[in-house]
Amino acid sequence: MSETQEKLSLPVEGMTCAACASTVEKTLRKHSNVISAEVNYATQSAKLEVTDTTILKSLQKSVKKAGYQLIIQPEEASDKTAHLKKLKAKLNGAIPLTVVIVILSMFVGDFAFKNFILLALTIPVLYYSGGHFFRSAWKQLLQWQSNMDTLIASGTGAAFLYSLVQTLFPEFIRNQGLQVQVYYESAAVIISFIVLGKYLEEKAKAKSSGAIEKLLKLQAKTATLLRHDKAIEVNLNEVKPGDLLWVRTGENIPVDGHVQSGNATIDESMLTGESLPVEKSKGEKVSAGTTLQNGSLKIIAEKLGKETLLGKIIHLVSDAMGSKAPAQKLADRIASVFVPAVLVLALITFLVWMLFGGENAVSLAFVSTFSVLIIACPCALGLATPTAIMVGIGKAASQGILIKNAESIEKPKKIKALLFDKTGTLSKGKMEVVAYHTFFEKEESLELLSILNGMENQSQHPIAQALSEHLSENYNLLPFQFQSVKTHSGIGLSAQVEDQSFWITGNKKRKVKVPKAQQKLVQELEHKGYSLVLFWRDEELLAVFGLQDNIKPETKAAITSLKQRGLHLEILSGDHRHAVAAVAEAAGIEAYQANMLPEDKLNYLKEVQEQYGLTAFVGDGINDAPALAQADLSIAMSTGTDVAIESAQVTLMHGDIQKINAFFRLSQQISQTMQQNLFWAFAYNVVAIPLAAGVFYSTYGFLLSPMIAGGAMAFSSLTVVLNSLRLKVRR
Repeated sequence: MSETQEKLSLPVEGMTCAACASTVEKTLRKHSNVISAEVNYATQSAKLEVTDTTILKSLQKSVKKAGYQLIIQPEEASDKTAHLKKLKAKLNGAIPLTVVIVILSMFVGDFAFKNFILLALTIPVLYYSGGHFFRSAWKQLLQWQSNMDTLIASGTGAAFLYSLVQTLFPEFIRNQGLQVQVYYESAAVIISFIVLGKYLEEKAKAKSSGAIEKLLKLQAKTATLLRHDKAIEVNLNEVKPGDLLWVRTGENIPVDGHVQSGNATIDESMLTGESLPVEKSKGEKVSAGTTLQNGSLKIIAEKLGKETLLGKIIHLVSDAMGSKAPAQKLADRIASVFVPAVLVLALITFLVWMLFGGENAVSLAFVSTFSVLIIACPCALGLATPTAIMVGIGKAASQGILIKNAESIEKPKKIKALLFDKTGTLSKGKMEVVAYHTFFEKEESLELLSILNGMENQSQHPIAQALSEHLSENYNLLPFQFQSVKTHSGIGLSAQVEDQSFWITGNKKRKVKVPKAQQKLVQELEHKGYSLVLFWRDEELLAVFGLQDNIKPETKAAITSLKQRGLHLEILSGDHRHAVAAVAEAAGIEAYQANMLPEDKLNYLKEVQEQYGLTAFVGDGINDAPALAQADLSIAMSTGTDVAIESAQVTLMHGDIQKINAFFRLSQQISQTMQQNLFWAFAYNVVAIPLAAGVFYSTYGFLLSPMIAGGAMAFSSLTVVLNSLRLKVRR
C-alpha cells in the first residue's frame, strides 16, 4: 500500500457545465485520502492531491456513480476527435429534420395527420441527437443532483410530452375548452441549437488549448542512435542517458544533452520565445523539441521525456491551464446552486401563470416554463475564466513566459514593489576577471590554483564559472578532485585538503583579520565596482580576484517601462556596495541593498511588503529561493538554478527581463477578458431569466419563444469562448 503524497491531474469525461464540475469536485473531496481536489469544466480535468495512490479505483467508482467518468489509465480516455465527429453526426441528423419540422409547423396550414407527422419527425431529433441530455439528466436524478442537462431535458421533455398529449387526445383537450397546440418545433429547434452550440464550443475550446498541442508536436517519437559507427533509428523510449545521437537538418532534437561534435543553427523559438536561431557547437547544451535548421550534430543524451526542459514546460503549462483563478471560485459556488435555483424559478413561473394567466393560462405557463428551463444555463459561467486562462497561458508559453498557476495571472495589477537580484537577472551574469593579486610563493602556484579551480568547478554560480574559465585559460592546472565541497549559502565554498581548510568567499564574508596592505588592496578593487573573490587557506588570504559584469542590453529599457507603471524598484544583492551601485546606476534603479545573505533578502523583502504592499521578486540563484518563496509574485530566470525556478510562480525563458513587462501586459489582458466573460455570463442570466418567465407579457405583450431561448443559451457559451480566443490576436 502506497502512503506517498502525490499530485495528479486526471481527465474527467461527461461534464457538460460548471454544475457538473462542482458535483465531481464534491464527490472527490468526500474521500478521506483526498487532501484537495479542483475540477475544471473547460479543461475537463481534475487536479488531485492524495495521500494514497491506491484509492484511484475507488475514486473512479464514486465519480461514475455520480454520472461521470474519471480517467485513471490513458487507454480509458475517449478519442477527442471521435467525440467531435459524434457531435457533428448528431448535428447533421438534427438540422435537416428540424428545418422540415419548422416549415411544417410555421409555414404550412393544417392538414390530415399533421401533428402525427411532426411527432414522427421529432422523435429522432430527441432520441438520437438529444438522447445524451436525457440519459445524463436521468443519472443526475437518481443521485438527487442536477446539471445543465437537467434543464435541457426538463424543458424539451416537457414540450414534447405536452405536444404528445395534444396529438393523441385532441378531442379531450377541446372538450376542456382548450385549443390544441403543439410545440414539436420548439423541442427540435432547442436540441438542434444546443448541439450546434456544443459543437462550436468544443471546436473553440480545442483552439484555446492549441499551445499544448503545439508543444506536444515538438516531442520526437524516434531518434537516430549511433552505436559502433552505425546509425540506428529507434523509438525514443529505447534511448538512455549517455547514448550518442545523430540529429540532421530539419529534425527536432529528441533529448536534452550537449554537443559532442558538429556545428548547426537551431530554432529555439517555441521554448524561449526568441525568433532568431542560435549557433551550437561542441560542448554546448541543446534542448528537446528545438529544431535543427541546418547542419548536423552528434549529441550526448542527458535528460529524457518528462525530465527534459520541454517535458517540464508541457507539464507546467497544462497544470497551469487546469488551475483556477480566484474569480472562478465565486462562479463555481454560484454554479453549484444555480440549476436547483432555476428549477425552483421554473416551478414558480408555471404556478404563477396557471393562477393568473386567464384564458391562455395553460399555454402561457408551459411556454414560459420551457423558456426559463432552456435559457438559464450555467455553461457560460463555467467557461468564463478557464477559457481565458487556457488561451492566455498558452500565448504566454509561446512567448517564453511560463506561468505556474492561474492565481499568478491576477497578481501583477496589485503589485506595488518589484525587487531584483543583480547577477544573472539585471546583469549578464557573464563575469570576466579584470584584476587579480596572489599572496603565496611561486612554487605553491600550481597546487593552490588547482585547488581553487577544482572547488570552483563544483559551483554553477556565474562568478565561479568565470573564475574557473580564467584559470583554465591562463594556467596548466592539475585535475584536482574533491570528495566533498560544501556550499555555505550567502558566504561561499569550503573544502578540506588533508588537515587544511580552504575557503572561497566574497569580501567581508568571513570574520578573519587581514593584514592592512591586503585590506587596502581589497578596498581599492571594491571601490572600482568589481565583484570580489577571496581565496583562503584556514585564516590566511591567498589571493583576491576582481570580476566585472555588465547589465544586459535590454535591462535599461525594461526598467524604464516598469517605472512607468509606478512600481517601487530596488536591487537586493549579496555583492559588495560598489559593484551593486555600478549596476544600479547603469540600469536606472535608485535604491539598492548590498552584502545581503539569503536571510537578509528574505527579511528585507518582508519589510518592503509591510511598507508598500504586495511585492514581486525576480531572481535566478539558490540564494534567491527564500525570497522567491516569500514574495507575493515570484519570477525566475530560466538561465538560473532549478531551485530558483521551482520556487517561482513565473519563469522567463532565455533570462529576458523585458518579458516581465510582457507578462504584466498579458496579465492585464487576461484579467480584462475574464472580467468581461463573467460580466456577460452573469448579465445574460439576470436579463434572460425574467424575460423568459414573461415579466413583460402583461405590459408589452412580449413572450419569449422557447426556440429563441435555446439559441440564446447556445450563443452565450459560444460568445464567452470566442471572446477568450481574441487574446490570441491581441498585441
